[in-house]
Amino acid sequence: MRLGIIINPRARRASQPGLAAELETICRHTKDLQFRCFLTHSQAELDHAMQQLAAFGIDVLAPCGGDGTLTATLSTAYRVFGQQLPSWLPLAGGTINTIARNLAAAEAPAKRLRRVLHSYSHHGELMHRPQATIMVRSDGELPLDFQTLRPRDDVQPVQGERLGFLCSAAMGARFLAAYSATPHRGLLSASLLGLRTIGSSLIPGGGPFARWLFAPTPTELVVDGREQPAPTYRLLIASTVADVGLGMKVPWLAGSVTDRFHLIASSLPLLQNVLQVPRMLRGEPMLGTPHLDALARSVTIQFAESGPVVLDGEMFCAKRLDLAIGPTLRVLSPVVAPQGLEPRTLRV
Repeated sequence: MRLGIIINPRARRASQPGLAAELETICRHTKDLQFRCFLTHSQAELDHAMQQLAAFGIDVLAPCGGDGTLTATLSTAYRVFGQQLPSWLPLAGGTINTIARNLAAAEAPAKRLRRVLHSYSHHGELMHRPQATIMVRSDGELPLDFQTLRPRDDVQPVQGERLGFLCSAAMGARFLAAYSATPHRGLLSASLLGLRTIGSSLIPGGGPFARWLFAPTPTELVVDGREQPAPTYRLLIASTVADVGLGMKVPWLAGSVTDRFHLIASSLPLLQNVLQVPRMLRGEPMLGTPHLDALARSVTIQFAESGPVVLDGEMFCAKRLDLAIGPTLRVLSPVVAPQGLEPRTLRV
């Protein structure tokens, strides 16, 4: 088996001294394994590393970093490998690791790599499960100014193409933008921001923070070729993983099938959204109207003005998004996460 490891040394866990050396030592002690390990500090270095791994002929790709690292690595791998992506072995090297948790990969990077390679060295095969992805194409894309939480106006808009798992706009993107602007990021900060959201929402008429988070977003929405009637949305989520963070399983059907992503497009009033937090934590559908809850293959989102969008941990602003079901990954693990999909055996 040939393994490629890409580490983002700026991510929280991945920045620990000696991590790269520890991962390399684990690989050297695994029989019948060839590997290459790269530390990448920029997109240019990531592009170069991926080209090197393609030439090396890897069977498995192991990105080590946070949610944004996983998105950037997966998108770059798609540009290099196309539909023939290598098997996926995410190593949770970030702070929150929402995507890694959804993929049953939240344990420390060295521990996870050791467990997976131990299974391979003893059985010559690895358990895996199929995991759907979302292809996100953006138009009118601009960077997000984290000081103003608005699009930057000093650069020209561009088009973008990314591959990931969890895309959100409106409230979801604003929440992550507010979190990203906090001086101390981590689970505690995210939890406190969540409590602030609930508290602000319970104020009669909604407090200033909740009104900003849940502000109606004028949007033209087309789902699998059918235009939707609602002109504004407070919550827009398209996902192939169920947990959007802090245990909130808003797209409760995400991951149940490999050829659809779960779309939540809600125009529910502010207070009604917040009162359904217990249902979100239990992975139950939201109640009330107007609210769209559907499994989809393609979605077009046209915003009235450019606003924040988040794909996994990567943030940007866009005027239009075209979402489509992406290639299905083979996610490796000695223990397969129970998401309604049958575990399979992969010989490498």
